[in-house]
Amino acid sequence: MKQKTFETEQAALWTGIEAVLNGSAKQLDDFPAQYRRLCQSLALARQRGYSPSLTDYLQKLVLDCHRRLYGVEIERPMLLRLWLSHTFPQRVREEWRLLALASLTFFGVALVTGLLVWFKPHWAYSFMSGAELNQFHGMYQPGQTAVGRGGSEGDVAMFGFYIWNNVSIGFRTFASGIFAGVPTLISLGSNGMHLGVVGSWLSMDASTRPVFWSFVITHSSFEITGLLLSGVAGMRLGLALIHPGRLSRRHALLAASERMFPIIVGAALLTVLAAFFEGFWSASASISQPVKFIVGGICWLTVLLYFAFAGRVTR
Repeated sequence: MKQKTFETEQAALWTGIEAVLNGSAKQLDDFPAQYRRLCQSLALARQRGYSPSLTDYLQKLVLDCHRRLYGVEIERPMLLRLWLSHTFPQRVREEWRLLALASLTFFGVALVTGLLVWFKPHWAYSFMSGAELNQFHGMYQPGQTAVGRGGSEGDVAMFGFYIWNNVSIGFRTFASGIFAGVPTLISLGSNGMHLGVVGSWLSMDASTRPVFWSFVITHSSFEITGLLLSGVAGMRLGLALIHPGRLSRRHALLAASERMFPIIVGAALLTVLAAFFEGFWSASASISQPVKFIVGGICWLTVLLYFAFAGRVTR
């Protein structure tokens, strides 16, 4: 539906609500129902990518109605809870096609390169140098107190390093999406290739296999998810420039940015959370491998269930 037609159909509702808010009309008993219809109007305007001026207008009208009905501002903790329990997972599910593409690229490349190295080990040298492979093999030897660290730095220092490293990868994956999303897919494929080659190479040695996988299983649930969501947000911005629809490219980019904001914030939080687990949990030698596998499995299951079901129940 064209925006003009949508505005014409909804004009009576919006005008009536404005009249109640400015005091020129009496508030009727069905005002809560009008408020719900107004919220639906805002949701439709966002879903259909109408102009930012229209969505901003409806957003302000919704907030004014909320104050009128409930007499208080929406508290920030409430907004945070609403974002966490509804907006974030719902917005991710709305972008399921791009998420499927990003996941297929990352895990598909990881699986293919992993199987290739597993059955033809000499192919590992086509992706990495012998020195790099030997370095990884040494880092994940049993009894290595600095598992995955390559040094003797403290946990806090490594936490800072992991944040910088993970955020830089996520940002590059997101920002490169503006170029039609192609560099984003290359970045995802490159990271998938790295996981596939290293994982397969270390899995061939019975001594490094449990050390490596117990190290990555927990924080990878947040790190890989954050990376995939960064790719989704970047590709959506790139697609907005290629196919702006009825909007100008500038307005299409602004609308896409607004829609992707919850996903970008969520990806950043997942990336920081991954760095926390990587610095203080995954690399800890005091935690047994079985415990890491159990907690890692729970984390992966929690992430999958969260994005699959959170926010589906109408409040």
